Order: sequence, then C-alpha cells, then structure tokens
Amino acid sequence: MRITRTAIAAALAFGIQACAPGPAAPPETETPSASACAAPVERIDPALAAKIDVIVDDAALRGFAGGVALMRDGIVIYDRTAGSASLDTDIPVTSATLFHVASITKYFTAGLILKAAEEGKLSVSDSVGVLAPGTKLAARGVTIKQLLMHESGLGSSYAAEAAFDRDAAIAAIDGAPVDLERVGQFRYSSDGYDLLGVFVEKAFGVSYEQALQEKLFAPACLEHASHWGVVDVADPQIVSQPLRALEETIRRRNYGMTGSAGLLISAKELVQYQNALAQGAVLAPSFVNELFAPRGEMSLGRAIYGAFLSEREPAGRVLNARGYEDWGDNAILNHYLDHDIIVAVVTSRGPSEDSGESAFRNEISEAVEAILFGGP
Repeated sequence: MRITRTAIAAALAFGIQACAPGPAAPPETETPSASACAAPVERIDPALAAKIDVIVDDAALRGFAGGVALMRDGIVIYDRTAGSASLDTDIPVTSATLFHVASITKYFTAGLILKAAEEGKLSVSDSVGVLAPGTKLAARGVTIKQLLMHESGLGSSYAAEAAFDRDAAIAAIDGAPVDLERVGQFRYSSDGYDLLGVFVEKAFGVSYEQALQEKLFAPACLEHASHWGVVDVADPQIVSQPLRALEETIRRRNYGMTGSAGLLISAKELVQYQNALAQGAVLAPSFVNELFAPRGEMSLGRAIYGAFLSEREPAGRVLNARGYEDWGDNAILNHYLDHDIIVAVVTSRGPSEDSGESAFRNEISEAVEAILFGGP
C-alpha cells in the first residue's frame, strides 16, 4: 500500500498492539488450474446486509464511490458497490470496476517475493547484492528480508516514479535518502517495496504484472484484478476515478507505481484473494506462515511482510493492509483471524486529506467491525 506523503504516521495509527503468533498452517493444497476456478460461493446474510447497507447508503450520499465485501468461512456474505466511477458522468460502479488500492500492493509484492522463495529463485535472507550488485544498498549489507520488514533505512521518496526501466529504478532507489540510524529498525518504506518489485521481475524473468497474474491472481481465481501498467487508469469504464486527476507522467507505467502502489482490484476480489492465500491455494503453508508472522515489535505494535497485525477486543487478531493516495484512492483489507471473517473496503473518493474528514475506508470498516463484534 502506498502511503500518502503526508500521512505515513496516520497509516500506522491503527491501534496496533503486540500480537500472538500467526494462525496455524493451513492444510496442503494443490494450486488450482484455470479450469478449476469457480466464482466464490455467495450466501448473503440478509440481516447483516440490511445493517451495512445503511452505512454504505449514507457514505454514498456524501460522495462515496466504491465497494464493500465480507467473507466468512470462505463464503461471501456481503457484496455491495455504490456510486459512479466517473466524476463527470453517471457510470455506475459494478463488480468489474477496478479500484486503485495503493499500498495494499505491498502485501501482494510480499506474496510474490515469498512465491519466488518457494520456487527456489531467491531467499529472503539474500543480500540485495544478489539481485542489485554494485549498489550502495548491497555494500551496506541490506537484505531482502530487511526490505520486506521496512528495516533497510530507506524511506518513501518516490524516486522510482520517474524510472521507466529496471536499471533506472535500481539507480533511483539506490540514490534515495537513507536513515543510517534506522537500518535494522522499522521505517515505513515505499522505496524498499519499489525495489522488491524490481526483484520480482529479476527472479521470475517476466514483468511484475505478468508475475502478479500468473503467481497470485490465477491460483486465487481472480478474473478482473489488474495493475497500473496494464490498463488505462484514466478510463472510468475500467477504473473508478479519484477526486483529483492524475498527472500524465504518473499515469504511464513506472517503477514507483509497481511494487509499492499499482494494484487495481475490487473489494470482492480482495477478500477472495485473502481467503485463497490463507487456505494455502497461493503459497505453500510454510510460506503463508512466514508471510503472516508478526515481526519486530514497535511502539505501535508489529508488522508483517507488506501489512500489519493487531489485536484488539473483542475482534481478536486482525491482519490489516491499507492504502491511501493524495488524490483520493483509499482501501482497507481486514482479516479477523480468530473468526475467519475478511472485510474489504475500496473507494476512489477520499475524502481528501485536507478536508479534515475520516477516510471512507476507515469510517466504513470501523462501522462494519462494530456491527460484527460490538464494542469492548
């Protein structure tokens, strides 16, 4: 998930607390073939739907354009879209409309790195020098694992947004500011995940987008999910449009919108992916546990690769991935591990950070959580 330049601290302020170990390993499963894929089972819960509809309807009256989906025990129990994908004309958001989920991309990039490790193409303990020899990062002994854990010392300079090939991206990130005192400590880093996106390409020998499709989307049976470099992000028939139009330079494929930020997906397919991942359909069980394992404890709690793990009553353990862009796109994915409930909210309409209003992702997901679990 790509955190906005002015809201990195806010993105972490999710009440993260020290967590218990991750869930037990799911049973071994075979990766499904494309022919084996089927739409997830839907069994809408009418009573729950009536309560959540009130929340979505209220948000829609205030400009919400997006989707909300819930899955319980592998079954979709709520799926709703609302609003227009266009700012100028009425183009209803549908189940096929894609949303830019920003820094939730990091969670998918972490999955791709672990898939490469599962296939023996790299090890998370490898030095950056294995895939980026001759760099200053390699000379400092930075490892792939440190990039995954936001412990490389890199920050979020977005230097790779001006890079359109891999070598330029590596050079841009290698030249980005580094806090040497924070090497080995948590420092949220989009630059680090942009570099991991380059490593995905080097490991698999294909573009990031192709690896995403073949290694994650296909085994999770996702039909519509895409990426920044594949579709026209300015077309409201495909992608819901944000509050502020994007500059032409950033709309084209670039390495600042690859490994850290470029995922395009619906709420329903977010919960579908998370369920497939947790059930071992995407990664082998040992690598699922590696992905979900809580890492170095911080003042605000613990991180996992590409996301966060929190614990709060009465919801229990919550795996949380989130993203927010300056131009309005924001999204959240919550997996309530102790209840096997997955919630996703996606929207392109902020509200803008300077409005002083809560982001729709927070407002809706918090209200849904209160419906599901009540208060302490």
